[in-house]
Amino acid sequence: MPIPGMPQPHQIQLAGEYRLHRYDGHYELALEGYRDPAVYENSEGIFDRDKIPDLEYVRWMFAYLDKNGELYFIEALENGEYVPVGDVTVKDENPPLAIWRGEYRGRGLGTLVMKAVIDRLRELGYTRIRNSTVYKWNESSLKMHQKLGFKVVRETEREYFLDLEL
Repeated sequence: MPIPGMPQPHQIQLAGEYRLHRYDGHYELALEGYRDPAVYENSEGIFDRDKIPDLEYVRWMFAYLDKNGELYFIEALENGEYVPVGDVTVKDENPPLAIWRGEYRGRGLGTLVMKAVIDRLRELGYTRIRNSTVYKWNESSLKMHQKLGFKVVRETEREYFLDLEL
């Protein structure tokens, strides 16, 4: 938990049958999702098949995110049980969000989760999200950010960097 004196909630209930569940050390649950081309290309910017995330990559990434923000599994209610379908980290600089399971993409879940990130950051006293990074080929992520009020503040050949005043 990167914010001294501010405990991370165990769960954050979202609209419908979704919630954020505090990361509990089970990074292996994310491996299959991060081996999906839609995730490793759009979230990690990886196109080299020799660099597809493995268990060590996911372990390292989750350790880093857990140390530098509030890391959550995105969960959906399926057959009466919540199951992880993605992950998000609440932090004021480049908060990463990945929906691992294809059947949950394009349904507004990313927007719902990013709204929860925005609300949590406001609750923690932050006034701005900086450098939310979107690869230029990830048009759905760019549209989501812009719909929520993020503005492109700079760009490179491969990426847009967006800020949001809270």
